[in-house]
Amino acid sequence: MEVIKYGLVGDSSLYAKRKNKRKSYISTVLRDKYRFGDNLTEKIFPGGGVKDLCTFLQGGKVFDVLGISYFGNEHTVKPMNIDLHGPIWANVFDLLRQYVTTRVVFFIGGYAAKYKYSRVYDENLTCIKTWIQNEGFEVVEARQEMSQWELASDNVHFSVDCLEDLAAFWKRLLIPDTAKQQKQGVKRGRELSGEVPHISPAKKSRWLEVNSPEPRVKWLFSAPAPLKPAAVSARPMRPKRPTSSSEDGWVSSDEWTKGQERAARLERDKKKLNDELAERRHEMLKKLGLLPSEPRRIPPRRI
Repeated sequence: MEVIKYGLVGDSSLYAKRKNKRKSYISTVLRDKYRFGDNLTEKIFPGGGVKDLCTFLQGGKVFDVLGISYFGNEHTVKPMNIDLHGPIWANVFDLLRQYVTTRVVFFIGGYAAKYKYSRVYDENLTCIKTWIQNEGFEVVEARQEMSQWELASDNVHFSVDCLEDLAAFWKRLLIPDTAKQQKQGVKRGRELSGEVPHISPAKKSRWLEVNSPEPRVKWLFSAPAPLKPAAVSARPMRPKRPTSSSEDGWVSSDEWTKGQERAARLERDKKKLNDELAERRHEMLKKLGLLPSEPRRIPPRRI
């Protein structure tokens, strides 16, 4: 039985678009720049969804590590039909356990504010991410990175300007820097075990948050509430709708994103205002004659 070292499967989020609408593939950069070569196999179904993913896995290919990029193309307009999609996802989980030997990582980075969708898009993806997490698979949303990656002119696909960043991101997902993690773990072993008495609980909590030895922790999706793992044979259940005012202090991804975008907008406005003030000051000094005179330019002599 042939085992494929790395697999990359998903929708059109696995490529970027140029101004001329031509596609540039993340897998190309992974093969050329990060030397994945023939060890990487990809399958892209543009505009596809979980049905396409399920059909692909039923093909029987075996992977050592499988990365799945899913942005919920079928869940942008109306609430998800649990009776229809629940059993399909349950089948996907079963197939992943059967055909992936080491590790599966899902990248579900879409959110309503990014693509100008309604709030139902966020609710559908939160439900799916919770199902995946409850089944024991890794789910990454990388909200901060997503807010920085630009979209193409169609406002749907990634712009080619962020292709290199996307490839580097997927490289870190498929091949985590375990050597670096082990080195950090040895260096911080005593702090992590709580053996350093001078670190207060509050500072220790903050220290662990900032200095986590796992660099992908900041990307991971956190479910709003712990749910009982569903059996693969049973259809997944819809999780309770998250609210920003829950007792555990959980803040929805949508509200976090709005805060990030508001901060970025304020920073742009501040820069624009500073530029306007600098230009006015220059004009005022120029009218008052207080600017240093420009050096006189003497034309070169011809011999």
